[in-house]
Amino acid sequence: MKNNLIALSNERRSPILTRLGVVLDNSVTPGSVPSIDIPQIHGSVCLANDSLLRETEYVEELTTFAISYDGMVGNRLRVLRDFIAPARESNSRIVRLTTYDESEPFQSVDYTKVKRSALADFARVEQRVASKADLQVPNRGLTLMLDRDQIKDKPEWQQLHTKWLLDLMMRATIQEALVLLSTAATQAATVWDAASNPDMELKQDVITTANMTGFYPTCALYGDQAALKRQNAYESQLTAGSIMRAGQYSEEQIATALQVDKVLVNAERYIGNTAATTKTEFVGSNVYLFTAEDESVMDASNIVRHVANAAYGGGDYAVYINEHGPKLISLTVENYEYLHTQHTSGVLQIAVN
Repeated sequence: MKNNLIALSNERRSPILTRLGVVLDNSVTPGSVPSIDIPQIHGSVCLANDSLLRETEYVEELTTFAISYDGMVGNRLRVLRDFIAPARESNSRIVRLTTYDESEPFQSVDYTKVKRSALADFARVEQRVASKADLQVPNRGLTLMLDRDQIKDKPEWQQLHTKWLLDLMMRATIQEALVLLSTAATQAATVWDAASNPDMELKQDVITTANMTGFYPTCALYGDQAALKRQNAYESQLTAGSIMRAGQYSEEQIATALQVDKVLVNAERYIGNTAATTKTEFVGSNVYLFTAEDESVMDASNIVRHVANAAYGGGDYAVYINEHGPKLISLTVENYEYLHTQHTSGVLQIAVN
């Protein structure tokens, strides 16, 4: 699978985003655009300009909408994003990370050494080793330039365009998370056909992964094509057991078969370039095994998403509106987000053929 990472840089023109149909331009300032050029500016996406954000207050109603949209249960982009990289919330942009030796929790001692002799001390063990590092959560955002004449008959233009910018930012986050997951993963390939048992094959991969980490991975992420190949492999065998397995294609049923906490079959797509006539799956014919869980003291998640409050009243996102002369309006969505690979072991990427 080829992932197209969206790099949000400060270049005037980013070639990757341009191929996706997103034109970056943060040079638009009040009075800098002649009225004759306004139709060409309408609908262009820009990098969020920090100097412009300082000139205005965020829009509370739109910010609330953005936060609620991000949290919607039916928002499959959010589901996919949080499945791969669960959020770690902070009130500060500075996050302290503590890294432990991943083998230490599984060390053992000779059982005879835990028995104390009369008048003797208990046997001593070395203190656990840890390293600490501070990181600053970067500010991310996109700005949309709009022409008043183009939106005057659209009463819900603010919510509509806020949702679109949020979707762009979420797709960028998903693509970045998949790149990090793939980079950390042990690569493997398999063929699922009439001679295969896909569930038992992945169950063996779960056990092999546990031998590396000390515990089962908690998540299995299937691309649509991989899930279809699993079903086709069982249906083509025409045995009672295979037909039963073929019918067990819900995410909960597959999770039970693999003995992992949760399974997600990818349903989301993106356009790789402006000339594309079809949408591209995020996961495709791959299956990922990894760990992602809610925040805890002993956090074994492979990829996490550190987020800091963007809105003054709390929340991951903030929305701003600026006026640029009589005709131009800019709408900006921002957040503070950092994707971090905190454990590189225990990730497996299987390419299914």
